[in-house]
Amino acid sequence: MSTVCGALGPLLNSLKVPPAYARYDRIAEDPSLARLDEWKRSADRVLTEIQSILDQRTSEFSTEDQANVISAAAPFYGNDVWITPASRSAAGDILDRFSDPSTGILVQLLTQNIKPLFKLNPHPSLNATGRKLPRPAGGPMASQDFYDEQAWKSSPGVANVVSWCVRHLSSEAYEGLWHLIIPPVMTLLDDYEAPHKLQGVHIVSEMLQRVPSQLLKRTGVDGLIRTSLNTCLSHLHNPETPQLINAAVGASLRLTLLTTTVGSVDQFDQLCALLGEGIISGIWMYASDKPDVLLASLQAMPPLLRALKIGNARFLKVRAHPAPTRLKRMAKHRVKQQALITQLVHSLPPNPTNPPPAEMQLISLQLLVILAEECAACMPRWKTIIVDGVARCWVALVDAGGSRDVFAPYTADFDVLGPELRHTCESLGRCCPSVTEEEYRMLLESHPELFAELLQNKAVVL
Repeated sequence: MSTVCGALGPLLNSLKVPPAYARYDRIAEDPSLARLDEWKRSADRVLTEIQSILDQRTSEFSTEDQANVISAAAPFYGNDVWITPASRSAAGDILDRFSDPSTGILVQLLTQNIKPLFKLNPHPSLNATGRKLPRPAGGPMASQDFYDEQAWKSSPGVANVVSWCVRHLSSEAYEGLWHLIIPPVMTLLDDYEAPHKLQGVHIVSEMLQRVPSQLLKRTGVDGLIRTSLNTCLSHLHNPETPQLINAAVGASLRLTLLTTTVGSVDQFDQLCALLGEGIISGIWMYASDKPDVLLASLQAMPPLLRALKIGNARFLKVRAHPAPTRLKRMAKHRVKQQALITQLVHSLPPNPTNPPPAEMQLISLQLLVILAEECAACMPRWKTIIVDGVARCWVALVDAGGSRDVFAPYTADFDVLGPELRHTCESLGRCCPSVTEEEYRMLLESHPELFAELLQNKAVVL
């Protein structure tokens, strides 16, 4: 950090986040943790003092001074381990004073405060102008060199500074600052450690709100980001995995909608790849024993299914068994075509050894409703499976918490899931009228008192 006039200089320098925070979760020595905690408390006091100096300052700061203040305060505006509620509040107050930065301030931040930290690790797929290279610089081992001596990791908090810059870049400013902003963003996104990848995904999500789509496509960076986001979906064994999957699916969807034309083949193919390859064949196949990961993937799906619309039909086919010689070749394809409803319904019935969390049951029901609304023509072939799962879930809730009049009161889960189960039945009935006279009638005939409330809005005459 360059020299800052007056009393601010030493204060800003003292806010540099200690490099030890980069490995905070691996520190076991009490003295080291004590020193970091003491620095954290001192940072609260320093930020408060900087607030006072800024309140008393009457003359304008230079562009360099403003950039240095932002660079010192931005690392405290996030959810990192060195941030306290007090430091976050003080940093937010300081940053609010620069809520409309000039292009000069952004250039100063990117060239003097951020670029020096990343210059020793140039991204192998980008040239000096921020365009995608036809092949990685440095040959096949370029990615390995990219991970050597990552100097930027000795400055924890730099991702928050990059994020601040992205949040304050206007659409018009991206063209001129592209070569400065995209290298650090891609470096974070392509890091091998999940926490940094998650930071990169959040920054990309912010960037996609204002970056011109033509700039992404002209520079080839749209393809780089898409590939990197797909890679995020394969990181299934980290504490950050649920957050990473949720954020990466959302960012991938936003990227596709931004860079493709509505209704185009490209858009359809990319959305199908995200659902089929990324979620069904990737997450569901390799993380079936990780309920938190499965839940995150389900929670990320509603906008994706809405975007696919009738295209969801690709994953709702019921195919006859192929000839034995074709079984192996078609196995994976058939899994993708049939796994969507199967996975959602699988989350509904009780499982004594591994009971599904109520959150997973709730989102599964919501996704079934979306599919019923978007792909009504496909529902008849799945209606029996869906009704079976819904009915089993209803019975389990009643058994656990009691039924009205006889076994009252209901459980809290019943109050949450009960209305959603009824809503699912209503939606299925609207798109598939035959279910009323067939499956619903069978339920009421078998146990009218038990299923009367589940099917309360269905006009079934016994």
